[in-house]
Amino acid sequence: MKKPVVRATPFHARAAAANLENTWVTRNGITLASSYADANDEALAARLRVVIADISWRWRVMLEGPRVVEFLAKLVTRDVSKLAPGASLKALWLADGGGVRGAGVFARYGRESFLLAASAPDPDWIAEAAAPYDVKLRDMNEEGGLAIVGPTAQATLQAAQLPVDLEPLAFRKLSWRGIEVTLSRFGEHGGFEIWCAPDDGVLVWDRIARAGESFGLEPAGVAAMDMLDLEAGIARPERDYEPARDGTASGPSPVALGLESLIDVEHQVFNGRAAYLASREKEPKRLAGIEIDSDTPAPFTPLLLKGRVVGHTLRSVWSPVLRRAIALAQIDVSCFAPGTKLTLTLPPSLAVPELRTASACVTALPFLKVPDSIAP
Repeated sequence: MKKPVVRATPFHARAAAANLENTWVTRNGITLASSYADANDEALAARLRVVIADISWRWRVMLEGPRVVEFLAKLVTRDVSKLAPGASLKALWLADGGGVRGAGVFARYGRESFLLAASAPDPDWIAEAAAPYDVKLRDMNEEGGLAIVGPTAQATLQAAQLPVDLEPLAFRKLSWRGIEVTLSRFGEHGGFEIWCAPDDGVLVWDRIARAGESFGLEPAGVAAMDMLDLEAGIARPERDYEPARDGTASGPSPVALGLESLIDVEHQVFNGRAAYLASREKEPKRLAGIEIDSDTPAPFTPLLLKGRVVGHTLRSVWSPVLRRAIALAQIDVSCFAPGTKLTLTLPPSLAVPELRTASACVTALPFLKVPDSIAP
């Protein structure tokens, strides 16, 4: 069996020079710095100063054709026809059975063109669904993307002579001192993104890095950005849950993932709508946060109430802001209220090989709010 090709991003040369621990991770077939020095420090820098993060791993595809609005009306859980060029919205696409196949940003570039940006790719399903509408998919994954996140992100962009008057979920194509870029605000952490051609990656990194020097800018790796996601209460496909890859799948449920805000039930024609409406009142689980009385994360672990399993954790990390381990969790509705006390088993480690029980407290999401957040 042929192994998939792992690609570097347009920023790899600069990332490699800054990656002091030489720690790497692969996401969507892209090699990225897991951390540059210390992931906890990088996550704190995103809350106190400003960071740049390589987000070139995000799946991006342009959907084009005279019937693209008609196609997206069928695919997407919200109405994209109302979007003007330069605007976007967040929405889901569901399997026939109502399960979540994907979540992403749908950005209108023109009368007959939309960009889809998502955490996990789903090209075959979307291409098959698009074919009867004569809508074509054009891969945009050669482009590079940097997120600029933190309280001084706006000041950094101003110092780089970039406009900052973008509303959340807006984007703008620009000529930036001789190179063509797209500036957007698609992310959930109150910052900006800049997208560029592959050959311009090093120049874009250097310009942003120089502009951010006086604001304490530093690079942040995947581990730190995952911490920010979890603190914001964001569950990602293929990291926190398996998306519905079977066309008839009824799960994972939008209700159990806290994604109902990305569904407009007044939108009458989207795929999976009937199945979703029929099952949403019956869904026994809800997404919540869990604060663990330990420094040890406990991912994908059963949660117990008086010895009875009432849910399980998803991704779990140690939060440098909250100074404790936290997790996203899917919990029975009866135990969903913030303040409910549960227990879980901590995973063994080299230092502590025995199993240990720890208490855990249900908390509302997000764990920490971000200015101008557009989560989920």
